[in-house]
Amino acid sequence: MIRISKPFTVPKAPEVLYRNELYALIKAMIKDYKSVLTIYKNKQDQIAMDAEGSWLTTDIIDKMDKLGSKWSKRFREYAEKHSKNFVNKMLRMSNTQIKSILKDWFADKRLELIGEVIPTELKQVMKADTAYNVSLISSIAPQYHERVFGSVMRSITGGGSLKQLTMEIYRYGNMEMRRAKLIALDQTRKVYSNITLHNCQRLGIQKMQWLHSHAVRDPRPLHIRKWDGKSSPQNPNGLDGLIFDINEPPLIQEATVGRNGKVRPAIYGYPTQLPNCSCVMVAVME
Repeated sequence: MIRISKPFTVPKAPEVLYRNELYALIKAMIKDYKSVLTIYKNKQDQIAMDAEGSWLTTDIIDKMDKLGSKWSKRFREYAEKHSKNFVNKMLRMSNTQIKSILKDWFADKRLELIGEVIPTELKQVMKADTAYNVSLISSIAPQYHERVFGSVMRSITGGGSLKQLTMEIYRYGNMEMRRAKLIALDQTRKVYSNITLHNCQRLGIQKMQWLHSHAVRDPRPLHIRKWDGKSSPQNPNGLDGLIFDINEPPLIQEATVGRNGKVRPAIYGYPTQLPNCSCVMVAVME
């Protein structure tokens, strides 16, 4: 008899907290960078008169350098503290959900081991997830700084208006807000799924089933198509309902050809591995 579990669903609360904390940091950073506008306004007459550009050693460059260092450090410190706590929280939530969903599957004490001792392999996965989160979060401030610095320099050399510079500071901030939203959503799904997969393997579960969640506006055609029950996971006609070996991830994105003619290879993996994928998996035991 084949047993199929309830779906392992990614919790929403950690993603919301992750996103809101990044939003707060980015908003504070944007506000701080606005201080450059005051200096720029005060220097406009000087800049217009100074064709040699000797103003480049003035307060504008000094202020930008200080802001860049300040916010790179602040995002890095937040990233290092947040990422470790975040991954540990995902571990606790995955442990709790697995024990709840699979509580009637095992007569022995295997479930009791989940959460008691973290195996070396799972520790390595968590370490890699933590490092990747640190790198993603830490990259926000330098990327924002580079864009704003470029706009300030172009405004100075090209005689740009204060209004235009103000708009660009906010536009770049909004770009980072959208990126932060994607980071929070994507990382919550990926980290949770990574930990859940390793917990299932630890329990001896060999097969998983892919389920499309119908939660995204523009689903990938391969993800939303129903599996015919016959095609191989390595070349499925569709992923929704596909049963696959946990150690042999299915095809999740076919090979494509870019505009430059370069072939992007096919991707094999699990639900949530691709950006914006909200598909889920369930455990299968025969």
